[in-house]
Amino acid sequence: MFTETEIEKMVFFDLETVPGHETLSELQEVNPELAKLWNKRAEYLESRFEENKGKTPEELYIDKAALSSEFNKIVCGSFGRITFEKDTNNISTGIPKWTIKSFASPNEEVVLKGIDVVFSKFASWKFCGHTVKNFDVPVMGKRLFINGMKLPKGLQVQTLKPWEMPFVDIAELWSFGAWKEGFTSLDLMTTALGITSPKDDIEGKDVGRVFYEEKDLPRIVTYCEKDTLACAQIILKLSGFPTVEEAV
Repeated sequence: MFTETEIEKMVFFDLETVPGHETLSELQEVNPELAKLWNKRAEYLESRFEENKGKTPEELYIDKAALSSEFNKIVCGSFGRITFEKDTNNISTGIPKWTIKSFASPNEEVVLKGIDVVFSKFASWKFCGHTVKNFDVPVMGKRLFINGMKLPKGLQVQTLKPWEMPFVDIAELWSFGAWKEGFTSLDLMTTALGITSPKDDIEGKDVGRVFYEEKDLPRIVTYCEKDTLACAQIILKLSGFPTVEEAV
């Protein structure tokens, strides 16, 4: 699907989000108006989805707030790049090499500043990830605004036409234009393609618990970096290149 040159001009990325506060009660103390609006959101979630039937607003906040930009916060953002080895004559060997940088902190502003650096520095590149158009990209934009920060150039897409968007969404590529194809998980996609699944420890639903109860941010970073690498591996596989054998 992509050439070496195109892949070397991609930034692969993934975000991990958690509820903005550990509990709905805590949100109520800090921001009563926002808590009231969560209760309205909870009514919708409970009535609309069978899996949420009978759950209280407090339970739904723990389960679902991480998925909503107005109620979550970003605790980790991982950004990776692929380069291809060159021989002594500066000719590509076709062997990909991987580098990655993560920004993680309980203080969301630290993560957002890291995001700003990446999307400013690589503004002319493509940004690639799994379901990023529907989740990661809007979350970054909204959280930057909510925290009183400006959009970096790479996220200033409001005047761009659809075909000018700098985002490569792996889930969208995998659908091959079939809008009825629906969502294919990263776990399923990697397994189907013979790539090591990144879901060998925790999954997205576990991140809030690991963050608030276990207070194990490094574990979340590892998970985020595995997802980011998996996205790069998929692009390499779909483009006919060998996958990365070892991160450096």
